[in-house]
Amino acid sequence: MGNKRVVADSSRCIGCQTCMAACIEAHDIPGNIAAPRLRVTRTYEISAPVACHHCEDAPCAKACPTGALFFDPKNHRIGVNEDNCIGCKSCVMACPFGAVSVATTQVPVLMGDVRVGSQTKSFVLKCDLCVDRPGGPACAEACPTKGLTLVDEERLAELTAERARATIENEA
Repeated sequence: MGNKRVVADSSRCIGCQTCMAACIEAHDIPGNIAAPRLRVTRTYEISAPVACHHCEDAPCAKACPTGALFFDPKNHRIGVNEDNCIGCKSCVMACPFGAVSVATTQVPVLMGDVRVGSQTKSFVLKCDLCVDRPGGPACAEACPTKGLTLVDEERLAELTAERARATIENEA
């Protein structure tokens, strides 16, 4: 079985950014950064969310010098270990889809249980498929037009074949 991913149907996307808001809300928990792991891009006539493709041969994970990005066989995705991120942005440069970013935030410096200051910490931001969320990806659940779907490689191949047939029929 191949990796899973969230795919966007640009013909259904209305550019409302509800997916981004749902993603922020899903990650607004202690120890995480409340920031979207996908972004809506727009051209003159089309808008569509861009999210991690969880590539089988993930360039982002290969480029990461610390193992902050890794293949997660249990969840069929490219996972993130935030503790290993050093903020070098090699993953950002390696991603062919522009679906990875790095953010920084202030984290407490503790001496035992006492906070003695704070320091800047970098975090990789990319789609994690909301694996800890029982309903699956928050973005797909929140999309008002059902333009986002969680698929595996087999379903992706079926969708690609369906779109190819539709294109051929429309051109005939």
